[in-house]
Amino acid sequence: MFEDLKERVRNKRLILFGEIHGTKEIPNLIKKFLVEIAKEEDFNLCLEIPEEFQEKINKFIELGDNTILKDISFFLEPDNQDGRGSLEYLNLIKKIYDLNKNYKRNIKISCIDPNKDAQEEKERGVAENILKSLNDKKTFAILGDVHASKNPISFLGEKFLPAGAILFNQLGNKMFSVRVLPKKGEFFNFGVKKIDENNLEDPFNKNFDYVFRINEITPCSL
Repeated sequence: MFEDLKERVRNKRLILFGEIHGTKEIPNLIKKFLVEIAKEEDFNLCLEIPEEFQEKINKFIELGDNTILKDISFFLEPDNQDGRGSLEYLNLIKKIYDLNKNYKRNIKISCIDPNKDAQEEKERGVAENILKSLNDKKTFAILGDVHASKNPISFLGEKFLPAGAILFNQLGNKMFSVRVLPKKGEFFNFGVKKIDENNLEDPFNKNFDYVFRINEITPCSL
């Protein structure tokens, strides 16, 4: 299932996943992919979690104590946000602890959301936090697909340089961007929303190195 993608990222330093927040299927798919990677090598993982929770995430990755995660407010009120604080992402974090234990890895999770309101400040902050996480291991980052774009884009009437483009300007072909594109379905973003049936040849795809197409999405678990 992942052989082609694994081969394409083999010599890359940074791999961005661009997603629609608030689905069951996308984080579960990425989790399965990361399990395959962990069988072969160590890596870093960046998540769009506010920076303020880094210490608690570090502590959980060290101890595997679920009560630590239960104390993170980001995951306590998921119905008041855009889907990043879902049960699926909570389970992905737990899986990273399991992978470290089962495969004797040292996977670190970096919280990269800088909590900036202005779009350009947010993009720069995300990019800077990802760059800080880079070392001699591969780094994977899961972002909204707008942030993961390698090219400047216009969104909601505003033109800006997304984090993916900032990172690409720094890293060149050492970075690889993947868009996870569903054909149809529903997602959770401050309420359940439906996507129009996507053209799987969407022009936005040109902003990515690879498009992983999936059939249907359903709202994340809260």
